[in-house]
Amino acid sequence: MPESVAKLISLRWCFGVDAAKEKLEILQKITLSDLRPKQVVHQYYLALLFTVAYPDNKVVHNQALSALYALQSYLKTTENLRYSLFNSGIAGTQQCVSYSFEVAQWLRALHREEVSLDSIEAADGTINSILSVLLPKVESEILQDGNADWKTWLLTYKAEAEDLLDCLIRIFDEAAIRPEIKDELWAALKINLTISLSTFPLLPTSLTQVYCHRSLIRHISVKQQKEVARVSLKSDETKSLIDCGRKILVHHLREIDPITFSDAADVTYYHLARGISVALYGMRNERRHPIDSYMGYVAFKNGLPVAYAGSWVLFDSARIGLNVFPAYRGGESRVVFEEVLRLHRQVYRLHRFTVDPYQIGKDNKDGILSGAFWFYYHLGFRPIEEKQRKLAEAEQQKNQQQKHYRSTEKTLKLLAESRMELVWNQNAVNFDATDLSRVYAEIIKLKYRTNRQQSMEEVNIRMRKLLEIPLSGDNTLAFIISNWSVLLMENEKEKEIRKNSALRQQLKQLLQKKAQGNETEFILELQKSEELQLLLTKLVAKYLQ
Repeated sequence: MPESVAKLISLRWCFGVDAAKEKLEILQKITLSDLRPKQVVHQYYLALLFTVAYPDNKVVHNQALSALYALQSYLKTTENLRYSLFNSGIAGTQQCVSYSFEVAQWLRALHREEVSLDSIEAADGTINSILSVLLPKVESEILQDGNADWKTWLLTYKAEAEDLLDCLIRIFDEAAIRPEIKDELWAALKINLTISLSTFPLLPTSLTQVYCHRSLIRHISVKQQKEVARVSLKSDETKSLIDCGRKILVHHLREIDPITFSDAADVTYYHLARGISVALYGMRNERRHPIDSYMGYVAFKNGLPVAYAGSWVLFDSARIGLNVFPAYRGGESRVVFEEVLRLHRQVYRLHRFTVDPYQIGKDNKDGILSGAFWFYYHLGFRPIEEKQRKLAEAEQQKNQQQKHYRSTEKTLKLLAESRMELVWNQNAVNFDATDLSRVYAEIIKLKYRTNRQQSMEEVNIRMRKLLEIPLSGDNTLAFIISNWSVLLMENEKEKEIRKNSALRQQLKQLLQKKAQGNETEFILELQKSEELQLLLTKLVAKYLQ
């Protein structure tokens, strides 16, 4: 590795006049043509991203940003080096990967010249079957019994300006089937796209407040925490937040539903401490979870997306996590998450957070290697299960008594067997949609072992009649009702609802808002229904305790 690149990497965590001067000298003298092999280019790229996110001053920030643009342009002109960085996610290189229908459609529409069909891995019989489901029956007959092969037929079916990828996207887009079924059929085709990543994701300057560092800190002082103000967004800025969120995940070969299926009307943005800003993403009506509210977020630092995750909000409690992109590890990850938690607490009025076992290492090697358990523990999260809670206390005591003590991999795996929670109010809801899923399964097992489908349809009809909701109409509302009905029509709970006209009216309005309104507003309205919260609390206690 060239000495200059190695020095820039080592200087990432150094700040001050001398460090800034040295960073500038390195950035100005590095010759891109000398960057070999691919590992050096990758490390240089990561160092530049970190320096833009954590600059000493605006001169360093601007110089690192210019170096990023220069590297991006250089890679487009060097075929061999670009090929060696295939699937690296570096701007100026290519990927070949399979994405959901929604992301494929978005990529093709927004970056038409940068996205093309590479291959379809599904067998011909599978492709024929899927197309037969999507197309009108009379059109799909030609695909039966060997009358025509799917590819030849599609080439005659497509419009003049379309290619095969366009044609497939159009067929899926026009298919009158539930979105989640469409997703599964698209996934079954195993469509691989070649994507040219021409630019790195960066917010426009109108959404960026550059922050320069004197040092890196471990956490935010309580005295520094102020009420967070929401940024008023123009329509093009909302689009930038959605596009940037999707692009950074594409660069890292990832997707999460709230960003893939984001509702422009439910995207909000906030400036926080130390150059951190956060965009919150709600999903479109037809994509929402029926019980809790699956919200997404991307955290930005000086306009660069540095972390992302989702939160599953139910009443005043939420499951949450943090995924920091590799370039920014070793920075102020704890500060970023503190700000994310503070924002969620304020916007969604939350009093409790939980972290799923996967986030802290269960079936997640990266979580074990990074010591994710202790990241959450030092933020105040504690294991919910008593066994893990006692083990954590013992390990923490060893950490305090032995200077270089580190928990073993075996211990971290055991600690990851329990969810963790951070509680600000002891009266907060202590269950989530995972618990209600277990309750649902218990009710089904005990009450509907025979004629399950018929029994559940009857329950749906009974609930619609009880709440005076028409038996036909909105498919999304029907989907929401079908998921709530088994829980709410459980014998004792149904009786409580029948006796309480105010609760019935409240339930009707909540279900309609979940299906047709704004997801953030649904979260806040749900919190007002103390009777529904009590009803579900009793249900959890009855079946799980």
